[in-house]
Amino acid sequence: MTLRSYEYKQFGERLYYGRIKDRLPMYYIQKPGFTKSYVTLSLPLGSIHRGYMDSNSIHDVPSGIAHFLEHKVFEKDGMDRSREFSVDEASINAFTEHHQTTYLFTTANHVKRNTKRLIDMVFRPQFSNKGIENEKKIITEELNMHLDDPGYKQYVGLMNNLYVNHPIKDDILGTKEDILSMHSDDLTSMHEAYYRPERAALVVVSALDPNAFFEELSNEVILPPLSDKAPKDVAYDEPINVSKASEAVSLDVRMPSTLFGIKFKPLAHTDPFERIKTRMALSMWLDLAFGRSSDTYEMLMDQGVINDSYALELNYTKDFAYALIGSETSRPTALKQSLGALLENPREITINEADFERLKRQMIGSFIHVLDSPENIAHQFANYVFEGVAYYDLIEAARAITYDYVVDQVNAVHPGAISVHTILNTL
Repeated sequence: MTLRSYEYKQFGERLYYGRIKDRLPMYYIQKPGFTKSYVTLSLPLGSIHRGYMDSNSIHDVPSGIAHFLEHKVFEKDGMDRSREFSVDEASINAFTEHHQTTYLFTTANHVKRNTKRLIDMVFRPQFSNKGIENEKKIITEELNMHLDDPGYKQYVGLMNNLYVNHPIKDDILGTKEDILSMHSDDLTSMHEAYYRPERAALVVVSALDPNAFFEELSNEVILPPLSDKAPKDVAYDEPINVSKASEAVSLDVRMPSTLFGIKFKPLAHTDPFERIKTRMALSMWLDLAFGRSSDTYEMLMDQGVINDSYALELNYTKDFAYALIGSETSRPTALKQSLGALLENPREITINEADFERLKRQMIGSFIHVLDSPENIAHQFANYVFEGVAYYDLIEAARAITYDYVVDQVNAVHPGAISVHTILNTL
C-alpha cells in the first residue's frame, strides 16, 4: 500500500496516510525545517474498558488493568526498554486516560529506528511473572501517593457522586485489591484484544520524507498475528441523575475547596462532526458563562469566594461527558451557595453575542497556533483520530458554530445532573 496525501492549503499543511503492512494506520504530518520529531502511538484501551471477548464468551478483568499494562509494555527480558530509546537520543513516555493509552517519544535523531522500536515494544511485549509482581508494588505505592493528594481525592469523590454505574467513577490505577490480583493471563488477553495494529493510531510529525519513512517501516517492522480476541463494548445503564448531589469531607488542608460537576449525556451514536461541534459549543458556553471573562467570575471575585485557583474543565467523549468548575476558597459554603444557585437555572445565565464572536475567533486562532508545535499537533491529532475526525476538521467545525447553537447547549444541562464536592480543613 502506498501513502495517500491530503493537502490543507489554507494552513500550508499536508497529511499523509497509509497502513503499515496493510494493518497499522499511520498519520504523517510533514514539518519541513523542524529539527525535532514527535511520534505517538495510541490504543483504544483506557480505564473504562473492563473486559474482552473471545469466540466463546465475555471475560471481565480487574479495574486498573489498562494502566498496569501500560507499565508492563516497557519490559523486555526483565529490563526497562526506555533505556534503549535514551541510547538513541529519544525521550519516551506514556500515559493512560479513561478512554485510551498513548505512548510517545521526541527526538532530533534516529527517528525511524526509534519508531520501529516503539512499534515492537507496544505490539510485542514480553511479560514475566517476576516483573508483574514487582510492578504491583510500584503501582500500589503510586496509588498511595494519589490517595494522599487532596485535589485528587476530591476529583475521585466528585466522580463517584456524579456517576452511578459508569466505570469512569473509578480510579484509573484501580484499587489496591485490583492491583494485587493482576495476572499475566489477564494482561496478555487484554493486550491481544485492544493492542491490535488495526485499532491503533501511529502519528508522526517530522521533517523527514514520509514516503521513505513509510516504506522502511513497512519493510522492517514485525506485527503480531491476528487475534481472535476483541474489545468488550462500553455499555452501562447510566442515568442522567447523579448518584449524590452533595458531599463534604474534612481533610488536613490549609485551604478548603469546592468543586462542582455537571454530567452530560454523551452522543455515542451521533455523527462525529456533530459530536465535535457539540463538544466545542459546550466548551464555549462554559467559558462564556463561568470563565474568567464572565459576569459570574467577576461576581464570585467580588464576593471573595474564589481565588486564582478557580478553573474550568470539560471532558467530552462518545462514552462519557462532564464538566468541572471549582476553586480553593476560604468560604466554601458561600461558594457552594453562589455557584449552586446559578447552576440550578443555567438557562438564566445570559451570554453576550459579541463575547461569543470574540471567543470563536480566539478558539480558531488557538487551533491554528497548535500547528506550529510538533508536540501539540501530534497529541491533538491522536486525541481526535479515534473520534473519526482529523484535527484540521476541527477548525471547520468551529467555524460552523453559531451563537444560537451555543445557547441551545444549555438544554443539555439537566437539573439532576449536577453534584458538588467540598473539602473542609481540619486545621
